[in-house]
Amino acid sequence: MPLRDSSHKASVEHRLRASINLIDASQACALLHVETADPEGVIQTMARDGAVITLAQNGRIMSPLFQFDTANGRIFDVVRDILRLRPTRISNLRLCYWLTRSHVDFGCAPADQFGKEDAAILAAFGRYIEPERHG
Repeated sequence: MPLRDSSHKASVEHRLRASINLIDASQACALLHVETADPEGVIQTMARDGAVITLAQNGRIMSPLFQFDTANGRIFDVVRDILRLRPTRISNLRLCYWLTRSHVDFGCAPADQFGKEDAAILAAFGRYIEPERHG
């Protein structure tokens, strides 16, 4: 079996990040109506508390826009619920991949249904993270 080139992995990660609409910490704080001199610190604290999904890009903390309820200036409640369920083996990047790809249960990406189908999203995510068991 041939070894995967690390540049291939980096290319896949780059393409995935490029497919997700990301905002920086300042923009995230503005969407949340948080006034601060340290937006990165605020977003990092929220990430540590399991309230927001972040990705590192070029040494900066970035947040996927899909998790923000821009009409109400908050993060969708389902994001915190998903982060509570998420096993440590699932990285933020892998989580974003799952949330932004079309899902059979919804006919669209789960993130497109935030605020509408939260219980169904949690159920689908629970099935996704369930360990495979072979009898």
